[in-house]
Amino acid sequence: MKRFLWLAYGMYALGGMTSVFLGAMMPELLSHYGVTYTLGGLLVLLQAIGFIVGVPITSLCMKRYHYRFILTGGALAVAVGQIGILLLPPFYVLGFLIILSGIGAASLETSVASYVMELFEGRRAIYMSRLEVAFGLGALLMPAVVSGLIAVHGWRYSSVWLAGFALVLAYLWQRVSISLDSVQEDDGKRDAYSAAAPVFSHRFAKYSLLLLFLVIIFLYVGIEGSLNSFLPSLFAVNLKVSPDYASLTTTVFWTAMLCGRLAIGWIVSKVSYERYLLGSILIASLFFLLLTQMHRLGLCYLVVFGLGLGMSAIYSITMVYANHTFPGMERLVTSSVTAFAGIGGAVFPFIIGYVMDHLLPNQVVWVMTGFNGILLVVFLAIYFSLAILRGTKKEVAGDAPNH
Repeated sequence: MKRFLWLAYGMYALGGMTSVFLGAMMPELLSHYGVTYTLGGLLVLLQAIGFIVGVPITSLCMKRYHYRFILTGGALAVAVGQIGILLLPPFYVLGFLIILSGIGAASLETSVASYVMELFEGRRAIYMSRLEVAFGLGALLMPAVVSGLIAVHGWRYSSVWLAGFALVLAYLWQRVSISLDSVQEDDGKRDAYSAAAPVFSHRFAKYSLLLLFLVIIFLYVGIEGSLNSFLPSLFAVNLKVSPDYASLTTTVFWTAMLCGRLAIGWIVSKVSYERYLLGSILIASLFFLLLTQMHRLGLCYLVVFGLGLGMSAIYSITMVYANHTFPGMERLVTSSVTAFAGIGGAVFPFIIGYVMDHLLPNQVVWVMTGFNGILLVVFLAIYFSLAILRGTKKEVAGDAPNH
């Protein structure tokens, strides 16, 4: 089981590398092909489309094929896509390869998260936090690799790093053999107690509540993706700082995200999913508001760090909380969460990019703050809906005749 978990962490690290790879090498790639940033945006969209398409494909495969086939296939899809990119083919072929790489990334994230949700019911948040840490490490490492290779005029060989890592993982998955039906959890630290899952009297109520969870994921990933894409630009324009100082904001943000994710396993053993998620969203809201009022670079770095800490647990705890709320639906819930994450990551940067062309930088921050406020409202709708459902369940139980 330890080998399975370590390879799962490796897959998430690969996912993190894949998510930032295109952005890290975008200027060099566009220069080589002699195209504009508009076509660069198209490449990002194609990667998102590949990710979104990959989720249902993976869900169907999980019903029919062995986990090793799916996980190996996801890694190989990334490897093939990256080897093709290394060859710098015609631009339209490049688009196809980026879609293929996106499908592979979706496959590995969807399948790994689904298996973890099924295997470790009492420790879902703890293991998801470790997966998210691995993803963050991959997202931090890849730009450094690309930057180093650009410095020695070997930017195209960035693909070798990704393809090689993916091929190693594909090989190692063939060396793992466990039965997913007979895994026993160890006696380690477990998630704190959360209120029992509600009993739904109607399918409409169940799927309406699930949709609210998916809206949270859509909003959160969209906001995170927008910060990744535009935070340096906002700093550069609003504070009139040089690009190197502005680019540090992304590093500060992801450093805070990693610190926060490292703490998830400890916090979630003491705090319920509901309270943890509420606290995270409130902290993020506070720092978004502070960011609208900051005009000094040093203070802004501190605010961005606080924002990263507040946002660090929202994705993983929302996924875990959703799986806790809908027992027996782990694969549907996890694949839906992953799909909506892909949609949010594709739609929001486009919206924020449009807003940046028409509003002042501080107004753009207010727009992001507003989206985060909507996220808080949606969570409160979930929280009170579950309270009502559980209260109704208690009333029904109390009215039942004694025998």
